[in-house]
Amino acid sequence: MKKLYHLRLYFIIYFLIKIIVDITLGSRLTGDTAGYLHLSPAVFYTITIIINLILFLCGLLFFHFLLEKRNWARVVLLIIGWLAVADFISSLFVSSNFRELVTHIDKLVDWGNLMFIDRITDFIGLIYWGYAIFILQFNNEVKNLFLSTGPVESPDQNI
Repeated sequence: MKKLYHLRLYFIIYFLIKIIVDITLGSRLTGDTAGYLHLSPAVFYTITIIINLILFLCGLLFFHFLLEKRNWARVVLLIIGWLAVADFISSLFVSSNFRELVTHIDKLVDWGNLMFIDRITDFIGLIYWGYAIFILQFNNEVKNLFLSTGPVESPDQNI
């Protein structure tokens, strides 16, 4: 159970680092993007923070149910983890070709920096979600918390 509490703490740290990286490195790009969307930078940052806050609270809700030993929360977090790993792998293969394609579509956006920020946040996600997958899927102590350990009665015993 202690590992699940640590996993939640690491989720909080991971998400805060992700938000800080997104905002600090992305601040150079927000002027162009906010202007492209016809938003002031303050409104753009507010929307970004609200979206990240909603995602953060949803994540904490899943961890709340995980700590209550609800197996569905474990499965949902494993799915999110594997999707984050797939996102990292696909971004390595697709991002360079994607940057060349979208540069022809919109030359005002600095796609090189945007892809760089995406790779950094995906790498941070890979580290956290790789650890979460290891704990939730492969750690025997955690798996035993979610699997029934009581004896299973066969239907023939009740007759």
